[in-house]
This record gives sequence, structure tokens and C-alpha cells, in this order.
Amino acid sequence: MTGSVDHADPLEAARSFVEAVAWGDHRRVWDLLGAEGRKTVLRVAVNGGMDEALAARLRDGTAGTAESQDFLADLVNGLRADFQGNDLDTLQYRPDPAPEPGRFRVGLAVQTHELLAPDGLPVGMVELTEAAGTWRVERLVVPRS
Repeated sequence: MTGSVDHADPLEAARSFVEAVAWGDHRRVWDLLGAEGRKTVLRVAVNGGMDEALAARLRDGTAGTAESQDFLADLVNGLRADFQGNDLDTLQYRPDPAPEPGRFRVGLAVQTHELLAPDGLPVGMVELTEAAGTWRVERLVVPRS
């Protein structure tokens, strides 16, 4: 997967993020995360046992290639686990009906039988923020079953 990570459209940024997760493009996943998203990911990693010095190097962009690759591979595997059972290639992206300036939510849904859920079955949400005309992912919300 290639292409710019700078998206002027929040819907495209959300789609690019989910596609990067689906394709295992861990560098792109990291690049599409905003500052708060990265902070949250690193906080979860530290709470899960990651060394705080490594988290600081990852945050500052000074981690070694091997430690960065290992962390990002674990990150993508964790995100894939969040989507377990959903076909990421066929997700439907629902734009925020009432966005706030600089903030946007994109609902994620899977198609089901029209009688069960005419608008698809919601499976998650991507929260984004905008800075300097570029949208970044700050949070991924996927309900646990």
C-alpha cells in the first residue's frame, strides 16, 4: 500500500487507516495516527508491560529500526484483533452527521440483510482531528463482544 498519509477529507483518512490495518502496513498506520492517538497507543503499551524508555523512544522517533518494527507489528496485530470477524475490505464508512470544527467521526458498518439492519450493522467508529488541513486518527472504538 502506498500513497500520501495526508488527507484533506476525514472520510478518506479513516478509510486509509482501516485499509492500512487490513493490509498490515504498520508504518502507514503509525503515520496516520495523530498526537493523541499515538499517546494513547503508547500508554496502553506501557500499561501492558512495555518499557517506558522504549515508549519514549517510539514517541520521539528515536527508537531503533528493529524495536520500532516489532512495536508497530504488534500494534497492527492488536488492531486487527479488535476487528476480528469483520471483513475490513467491505466496511461501509458513515460520515459524522454533525461534525464539530476540527473533529470528525466516521462510523464503520458491515452490510447485513436489509430487514435486519437496513443501514448495516455498526462495528466501530474512527475519531479524527484536523490540523493544518490534514486529518489524523485519534481514536478507534470497536465494541467488544
